[in-house]
Amino acid sequence: MIKLIASDLDDTLLDLDSQISAENKQAVQEVLEQGLTFTLATGRMFQATAPFGKELGLDPEQPVICYNGALIKRLSGEVLYHQPLPVELAATIAQYGQERGWTVNLYYEDELYVAAMNQQVEDYANLAKVDVQIEADLAGFIRDGNKELSKILIISDPKLTLGRIKEVRTLAGSQTQIVRSRDKFIEITSATAHKGAALMWLAESMGLTAKEVLAIGDSNNDLTMLEMAGIGVAMGNASDVVKKAADYETKANYENGVAYALSRYVLGK
Repeated sequence: MIKLIASDLDDTLLDLDSQISAENKQAVQEVLEQGLTFTLATGRMFQATAPFGKELGLDPEQPVICYNGALIKRLSGEVLYHQPLPVELAATIAQYGQERGWTVNLYYEDELYVAAMNQQVEDYANLAKVDVQIEADLAGFIRDGNKELSKILIISDPKLTLGRIKEVRTLAGSQTQIVRSRDKFIEITSATAHKGAALMWLAESMGLTAKEVLAIGDSNNDLTMLEMAGIGVAMGNASDVVKKAADYETKANYENGVAYALSRYVLGK
């Protein structure tokens, strides 16, 4: 029996306007009324995730998974689990990107830092509804005080994304998890930080096995949790790679796909 459900946010639980539909809210409420646990597993910052948890009516003590699995934090604010990037490695990646004029987002203590404002940063901040801090020397900022970053995000022209991923992999070796969550987003976390590992840690902390976990997602950063959960559900709008890795496919995010999946695979309707 499924006892824990984890859902991605963007292009999964959220519709094309980055909102939670009434149908999805109702389905989540029905799951909670059955005494089951529903949580969020996203690449977003905690501050950009918590409002959705509260909108769904999740308990303040409910942990949510952020930064692609690098952080698990209760909605009340208590940190339970953190897998940050090694300091010097993060500084090296940030310096490499900044020297090449890339847009590099740093995430430290749930704040967003960039070297300078540009249209890519503005668009991202508007999407996530977060403030931006300016640090002209990103590598120096990291090294000063040995700051442990939850994640680095490189925002790229989609045509350049794959090439930049290869460059970062060459630079970072096996010390990082690198995923392309959208055509223009390169997400970099510690080698030990991914949604699958975080979700299994959370399940174990609740006394659950993988067979009692269902995960729903659409993108490459969801692959590990879809593969490791007892049931992995791919959105109808997911990539072919994600659909192939999943056990089942639901409707698209603009068709209330999460509600459909919960109804069919959890509530037994």
